Amino acid sequence: MITTVQLGGPVQSRPPFLFFGLGSCFVQNLAAPLDKINIPYQFNPLGTSFNPVSIAQQLEWLIQPEGTLNHIYLHHGVYHQLHAANKFQHTDKNRLDAFINDAQTNARNHLNRSEHPVLIISFGTAHCWEMNGTIVNNCHKLPQDLFKRRLLELDEITEAWTSILTHVPKHWQIIFTVSPVKYTKVGLQENFISKSILRLSIKSLVEQHSNCLYFPSYEIITDELRDYSYFKNNGTHPNEAAVEIVFERFRSFLNF
Repeated sequence: MITTVQLGGPVQSRPPFLFFGLGSCFVQNLAAPLDKINIPYQFNPLGTSFNPVSIAQQLEWLIQPEGTLNHIYLHHGVYHQLHAANKFQHTDKNRLDAFINDAQTNARNHLNRSEHPVLIISFGTAHCWEMNGTIVNNCHKLPQDLFKRRLLELDEITEAWTSILTHVPKHWQIIFTVSPVKYTKVGLQENFISKSILRLSIKSLVEQHSNCLYFPSYEIITDELRDYSYFKNNGTHPNEAAVEIVFERFRSFLNF
């Protein structure tokens, strides 16, 4: 017998809804269902992100008046913005800066369309990559020996997010999730350790901030829908049927 995952208390959000998302592919999976019901959204202006510290840095880049992304690496004549996805690279640094600034402006304009935006923050993995001691969001397929992979500590995640949440307007609703995608490249045991760290960090943040809630997409997929018929052929990503079920639970959670 599979126990239904409880969604928690009612969400104090106000229509008309406007969504903004950062993080793993869970937020991208919401795009098609939201299109069908004509609800505005913008997800991942800097591309998909997985580790929570990088996601916090991106949110800071958006909401701080002087928010900038500093980690640009020059390799074989190409400038790479390692705090963003692989597409954020260019042989002309000024063009790359303009590309980044346009993404920032568009995201800010989207958030300003509503007084009560709903932010969806999806943590993918507690594993991160560092270059010279600095956490990067994406390695841009650069030589592997430039980077070191490690597991984030629980305190690192909560400290990064506690810092940025002090600057988030209190009338913004923030919904945290943990990606149900299995990161099998690090091994199943390491994957479960990673997900546990992410879940504990969110528990701490939700308890400390009244405008933060947790939506249990991870538990719905791994407990209620744990049958392999709800996964793609790779056995790690939820399929369309699973995404549809999770989205309907998400609609119920937000009451829209």
